[in-house]
Amino acid sequence: MKSFLIALQFLTAIPLKIKNIKQKELPGSVTYYPLVGLVIGVLLAFAYYIFNKFFPAYISSLLITGVYLIITGALHLDGFADTVDGLYGGRTKEDVFRIMADSSTGAKGAVWVAFILTLKSLILITLPCDKIYPALLLFPVLGRYSMTILMKYSEYAKEFGLGKAYCRKITGAQFIIINLFTLLLSVFFGFSGLTAFGAALVAAFFIKKYFEKKLGGVTGDVFGFTVEIAEALALLMFALK
Repeated sequence: MKSFLIALQFLTAIPLKIKNIKQKELPGSVTYYPLVGLVIGVLLAFAYYIFNKFFPAYISSLLITGVYLIITGALHLDGFADTVDGLYGGRTKEDVFRIMADSSTGAKGAVWVAFILTLKSLILITLPCDKIYPALLLFPVLGRYSMTILMKYSEYAKEFGLGKAYCRKITGAQFIIINLFTLLLSVFFGFSGLTAFGAALVAAFFIKKYFEKKLGGVTGDVFGFTVEIAEALALLMFALK
C-alpha cells in the first residue's frame, strides 16, 4: 500500500503527505504507475459524465483538460516544456542541461505546451460517445506506462537528480506486472486501445533512443516529455477513422 501511495504522491497533486520515504523505496512504487494512471482516468471519466449533464460535449471536453491539469499539477507539462526549451536552445549537452534546469519557461516551450494541450482538447471534442470514456480511462495509463520503459532500459544522463533513483532499478518481475496490467487494460478497450498501447510503446522507445544519442540518457524532465507525447499519440489512435 505504501508503494502505491508513494506513486500517487509523486504523479498527482492529490494532497498526500507520505513521510519518511527512503530513496530505495522509489523504484518499487513504479509498479503502480499504470494504476495511478487509471485512477486519474476514472476521475476524468467521472468529471466528464457530470459536466456532460450540464454542458455541450465540446465544453465538457475543454473542462476535462482543466481537470487533468488540476489532478496532475501540470507536473509532466513542466518537464515537457523544459525539455523542448533545452532541445531548441542547447548546442551542447551541458547547454541542454543548463536550460532544462532553468525554472522559467521559454517561448518555444510555452508554445509547444499550448499546442499539445490544444491537440488533446480537440481530439476529446471530436471523439464519439463510444470512444470518449475508453480514451479518458486509458490515455493517462499509457502516459505513465511510457515512463516505466525509460526507467527500465535507460541510463540517467546526469550525475545527480531524483530520476537517478529510478533508472535501471526496475526489476524484471515489476516490469512483467506493469506490462500485463497495461496490455490487458488496453485490449479490453478493443482495437483503439491496442493501437494506443502500441503508439505509446513505440514513442517511448524512439524517445529513449533519441535522448541516449543526444544526452547519453534521460532525465526527470525527459520523463515528463515522454508522458505528454505518449498521451497525445494514444488519444490520436482513438481519433482514427
